[in-house]
Amino acid sequence: MRTLVIADIHGNFPALEAVLATPEAAACQRIISLGDQVNFGPQPREVMARLTALNAIMLRGNHEERLLQVNAPEYAGYNWVLQRWTHRQLTGVPLDHPIDYAEGRKLFTHGTPGEPFHLIETHEVPAQLEQLPAGVTHLFSGHNHFPWLVEHRGRTACNPGSLGMLEDGTGGSAPFVVMEEEGDRINLTRHKIPYDTAALKRAFITTGCAAAAPQMARIVLHTMLTGEYQATLKMVRFIASLGDLGNEAVWQKADALYPWRERLSTAEYWKNLEEELL
Repeated sequence: MRTLVIADIHGNFPALEAVLATPEAAACQRIISLGDQVNFGPQPREVMARLTALNAIMLRGNHEERLLQVNAPEYAGYNWVLQRWTHRQLTGVPLDHPIDYAEGRKLFTHGTPGEPFHLIETHEVPAQLEQLPAGVTHLFSGHNHFPWLVEHRGRTACNPGSLGMLEDGTGGSAPFVVMEEEGDRINLTRHKIPYDTAALKRAFITTGCAAAAPQMARIVLHTMLTGEYQATLKMVRFIASLGDLGNEAVWQKADALYPWRERLSTAEYWKNLEEELL
């Protein structure tokens, strides 16, 4: 059996479509998505509809977990406006997927088993492998948008990398893994392909995503186009250094001070992009 293993699509529908169009994906009998199917990117509903139509096994990532609690007081600030926009796009779409999925010697999760918010780095993977339940030899996880394939003491950990928001320094690329099983043998093959970044840019504008959360949408698109590692976190920390993250005025102040790659205000950035693409 061949399985397409993907992670962290983050509402990037052009990236998902590009992966599904590959002969490697077409040869797979099923899809397992390791959570964070949605949020950040502009087409969460399209992503969910496509995966549902393909009967994909979907796990709950930290972004689905937050969306399930979108009305909690801690998510009321301006820093969560993109999350609230995403929630409106997903009216009627189930998001309460399982946190873990176990199958024989394989365990699939988002962050670490039972902990979708737990982000680990590559050097921490061997310790996680040693904590796996007896009989589990393969751990598949996402959350950290940087891919890895780590073997340690007879066990293997695989992070396909973020399909929609890859942070390995190469922008406009979508990674995925094909797992092939034959008897007791499990073979993993990693792939990475380009996708239509112009379609992605247009979607940010035409869906209203950029208008709803201009600064956050900009740094997300920047990450998708450049692959810069943890660019979103860097920006959030910069804004937090200026004041309350929940205050829109603080974000406006930060917009004028942040070292954007394009030396433009966010309003100018989206205006120029709209004139270029539409």
